Amino acid sequence: MRIFRLEGDDFSNAKLVIAQETNLELESHLEDWLENSPWALVQDELILWIDRQPSARDEDGTIFPDLLGVDAEGNLVIVEFKRERTPRDVVAQLLEYAAWADKLSEEQIQEIAETYFETRDEFKGKQFYDAFKDVFDISDTDEVPPLNRNLRLYIVAGNIPARVARVCRFLRTTQGMDINCINISIYQTEESDEVIVSMEIKVGNENAIASKTQRQPTNSQTPQWTGDKPVKQVVWEAAQELTGRNTDIEFAIKDLKPIIEKKYPEFKMSNVSPEIRADCVNNPKRHEHYSGNKNRYWQIPTGKYRLYDPEKDRIESNEDVNQAESVTENST
Repeated sequence: MRIFRLEGDDFSNAKLVIAQETNLELESHLEDWLENSPWALVQDELILWIDRQPSARDEDGTIFPDLLGVDAEGNLVIVEFKRERTPRDVVAQLLEYAAWADKLSEEQIQEIAETYFETRDEFKGKQFYDAFKDVFDISDTDEVPPLNRNLRLYIVAGNIPARVARVCRFLRTTQGMDINCINISIYQTEESDEVIVSMEIKVGNENAIASKTQRQPTNSQTPQWTGDKPVKQVVWEAAQELTGRNTDIEFAIKDLKPIIEKKYPEFKMSNVSPEIRADCVNNPKRHEHYSGNKNRYWQIPTGKYRLYDPEKDRIESNEDVNQAESVTENST
């Protein structure tokens, strides 16, 4: 696959600049990028990292998963990186990490996280549950979901051989393991040295699995969201239905759950918070990385939201003022 960058301010006169594929120089580079971009592993789904290369000790010695995190549902996320071509034994290595993480108690997870937070400026001095609520927009009155009900395993590499993907697909579809393979390619443009990163899911779009306390046979598993309607649109329509498009009505993220699950039983509710966050005009954690940000929601001090009203909602920063002055899209 060839990758190009469009060069030029005028689309009609722009030209395509070839991006040449380069090798991953160091595994640590990839770890750094994903550690600093917790939304990138699973597109537009936030992960709260709680450790990087934690010292996990078993009876045979010490093992080091590259990244350990928690998703919005309290599931543990384990990521193993490999430079260029992935060796076959990476699957066994990942299963070792899973066997260790599977037995972690909530207290152990909390301790691991708070030790790691001391190395990260954004969470330094915070307790685990405060950081969790902050990242996933959970109000102080709402409870954090139980931790470690399920494990999500990821292999991220520059080249995932077919035999590795085949084994992971078998574990996912017949053994009920949430194991995923992501192939990453890095390109660099010839003229500007701009770096472009491509991430392709090799294993992970197959049937999703239930939590380890509620696993069912494979043929009864709920598939991942594969609907024609984008996730962002599903959330937006639910918010409009809940409020009747009344910008004075307040709602919490959990209030959207019954509406969405009634129409789309297979929808993954952990997708809701990132989409609300991305389209919330005054949220200080609104991330520029989300593609297609829209001015749709307004966050209020109680940890709840309402629909954005450009006539009455004002932002202090100049950048946000410019965003607020744009026309709000009321697509349905």
